Amino acid sequence: MWRRSGLAIVALVVFAGFAGSAAQGGSAELALAGLHKPVIVVRDAVGVPHVYAKDEHDAYLTLGYLHAQDRLFQMDASRRQASGTLAELLGPGALASDGQLRTFGLRRAAARSLAALSPQTVAILEAYAQGVNAWIGANPLPPEYAALELTKTQVPAWTALDSETVSKLIAFGLSFDLGDIANTQKLIAYQTAGAAQGFDGAALFREDVMRSEPFAHAPSILPGETSNPIHTHGKPAWSSSALGPDTEALASKALAQAKAAGIPVAPTTEGSNVWVVSGAKSASGRPMVANDPHLSLQSPPVFYEVGLDVPGPPAKGLALYGVTFPGTPALVHGTNGHVSWGSTVNPEDVTDVYSEQLVLSGGVPVATIYQGNAEPTQIIPETFRANQPADGTPDDLVVVPPAAGVPAATVVVPRRNQGPLISASGSTGLSVQYTGFGATREPDFFRLLSHATTVGEAIDALRYFDFGAQNWMFVDDRGNIGYKTSGEIPLREDLQAGTVAGLPPYFIRNGTGGNEWIPDPSPAEDQALRYEILPVDEMDGLVNPTRGWISNANQDPTGQTFDNDPLNELRPGGGIRYITPGHEDGNRNTRITKRIQEALSSAGKVSFEEMESIQSDVKLNDAEVLVPYITAALAAAQTPGAPAGLAALGANPRVQDAAARLAAWDFSTPTGIAAGYDAPDVNGIRADPTAAEISASVAATIYSLWRGRILALLVDAPLTARGLGGFLPPGSQAMSALRHLLEGSGTGASGVPFFAGPAGRDTAVLQALLNALDLAASPAFAPAFGGSSDLGDYRWGRLHRIVFSHLLGGPFSIPTGAGFANLDTGLPGIATDGGFATVDAASHNPRAATVNGFMFGSGPARRFVAEARKSDPHAVQVIPGGESGNALGPWFGNQLGLWLTDDYHAATTRRGEVDREAAEREKLVPVG
Repeated sequence: MWRRSGLAIVALVVFAGFAGSAAQGGSAELALAGLHKPVIVVRDAVGVPHVYAKDEHDAYLTLGYLHAQDRLFQMDASRRQASGTLAELLGPGALASDGQLRTFGLRRAAARSLAALSPQTVAILEAYAQGVNAWIGANPLPPEYAALELTKTQVPAWTALDSETVSKLIAFGLSFDLGDIANTQKLIAYQTAGAAQGFDGAALFREDVMRSEPFAHAPSILPGETSNPIHTHGKPAWSSSALGPDTEALASKALAQAKAAGIPVAPTTEGSNVWVVSGAKSASGRPMVANDPHLSLQSPPVFYEVGLDVPGPPAKGLALYGVTFPGTPALVHGTNGHVSWGSTVNPEDVTDVYSEQLVLSGGVPVATIYQGNAEPTQIIPETFRANQPADGTPDDLVVVPPAAGVPAATVVVPRRNQGPLISASGSTGLSVQYTGFGATREPDFFRLLSHATTVGEAIDALRYFDFGAQNWMFVDDRGNIGYKTSGEIPLREDLQAGTVAGLPPYFIRNGTGGNEWIPDPSPAEDQALRYEILPVDEMDGLVNPTRGWISNANQDPTGQTFDNDPLNELRPGGGIRYITPGHEDGNRNTRITKRIQEALSSAGKVSFEEMESIQSDVKLNDAEVLVPYITAALAAAQTPGAPAGLAALGANPRVQDAAARLAAWDFSTPTGIAAGYDAPDVNGIRADPTAAEISASVAATIYSLWRGRILALLVDAPLTARGLGGFLPPGSQAMSALRHLLEGSGTGASGVPFFAGPAGRDTAVLQALLNALDLAASPAFAPAFGGSSDLGDYRWGRLHRIVFSHLLGGPFSIPTGAGFANLDTGLPGIATDGGFATVDAASHNPRAATVNGFMFGSGPARRFVAEARKSDPHAVQVIPGGESGNALGPWFGNQLGLWLTDDYHAATTRRGEVDREAAEREKLVPVG
């Protein structure tokens, strides 16, 4: 989002000069300051470094050195983004981001967290920083810095605080959003339109189109598997009457600033898949875990693979293999020899936005009013600087005067967990309260996890994973499997009393009293928040279930929202058990569940190879649900006596052809082209598509175009006709609304007619199909299909593509880096299989209606399958790129072919296996 056009040309000029600095291949010895004893680094066949050290200090120091060697620019950009100083690297284009991140204060929160971490964890962070700085001091900077006209004087030494700040940014991206503001905007708009036009605006929002119920019901924990029975208490009443008339203007201003900075204004859509199978259900008799976290697919990748080996008992030694985030030393996903694990995002609502009454002095908000009393704010002056790249002057940073999006000061509201004021007008403002602003201790969790020997110990360590909530799954070499959600969820005073004061927490709340997080005067040692939280035994979890497997793909773990109400479940001791207004759509976990059940039904067991195959599943669950509406509509249209408009659609040969293709389709999404990458291809080598793949590719294209057109007709058009075109539900909610409407009569709970009975539904379904075919044949899609109206010419791979983007673009992005090329003129990117909400995540906007609208930018940032064994786990892994950010080196993009065809490389901690595959060895020795 911060890429600057024009820098790519500069980067090409400096590239050649950097090529010789990539010292890869062969064997070497290097003196490294700070080491206690010699360390051996062995790079395996794909360039993954395996670090053999004598103690933890040396292992993590070496990891810092390796991260800097391969990913320094990425690390530096991450710490600057989190700190609100990215413009000092990239230039003025990053000022909007800096303004918002400085306001949210992730670096301030990181300083609080660093002070709260255990001494052992701080020692790891400091050793890691030593290694980063050792590399910076002894090596030339990567070529991006020359392109940006920056020298080492503008690259500050790495610190433990930098690592903690990067950690905060990662968790922030997975758990923070301003959806409360967007929801409030929509609710006000719906109610206003309803009052003027005679329909129930609140019901339109709550029941018809902004539904909490997901598209598909696929829980992780089945009824009877949880120790806490669920009790409901009906629908609690709520009202927007507490909000003042200026709330909408404040909301618009805050959202505009957030969108300009790339801050999430809705819950994250970056999901993940994880599932575990017990030894009793495993073909080998040993438990297995599969995990693929879905993050930004960029160049270089977000993850860095590594193996860390330190001899000794589990409490002191390390036998780690997995992935880290460059800039932090924690191994976040992988195996420690005894326990293997993965996770998915759990979208807990831990961000509340409040409408505040302000006390002004000289136009500055110096206090907020709470229960009639003025509580002082904290004013933090800000100074912004921006690099001036491409002006021919090195290290040319200038001070930027305050302006829109570049605040002169940050205003902190201490009551809000040290959260900021984000928008103000006169005596009214909006503040944000978020769990991540506090002194959280996720690095302590990762340190404890690295030494855990059982599923129980791993789950116990989750007490220190405070925000960036996840669904964690573990297997161990004693045969256990387990699942537990993490993250501290604050208890709100009104909900704990069993009511909703004003609006629920997923809207803007009244900040003058009644909606507060409940203060906790004596939090437990393992509690970060100074507010009461949902107890750990009320967090979702499951260990060794009788059925022998558990799966999660960001969907509702227990079905709490399946009745479309996230607020009607009671806690065991009283109060509303509130987690979130909505989860992911359930499509991916439906497919995972079906695949596991099919394997158990046919073979009685799940094999390691089946785990890999499930990970590469590219069938569209939503198509399996919705295609029957198309075939039924055609049958209705061809029934004697059908309404004239419907009958005409049913008589159209193109509509008949399309419906027949969809009726015969298996819902898979192959590219259908020789230039495309598909899961059946092997080790990155593309194969010509089979006739069956071509047929499925045509059907996938037609259906994906139809999906967008039916949403336009049945969801968007009725809202737009009522003046609500600027307040449409986001993609996943639009799909849930579509299914709900198709299953109903056509008139919503609001009284709004979306279609007129079965005939109206069938007419819309077939009209959307015809509209989709017209779109494919239109000049807008000529780069893909050449204007052809022959359905047999449509190929999914011509639309479904990806570019792995770098901040500076050009030769750092793939394509054209790493030897990959764009598909065709006007069709940037690499063609792959997959699609909307497939297990092998490659999702796009379901409303897509342009030739490049079906491209995707997030997906499996790492695929991993492991089987627990007493000696060491059997595991495989792959990342979408390579270890290095050096586009001229051998480890840049070298795993991408494997990733594109859903293949893997070995992920072993066994020294002999690593040595046999060694591509490079390096011995690091202490100085002196």
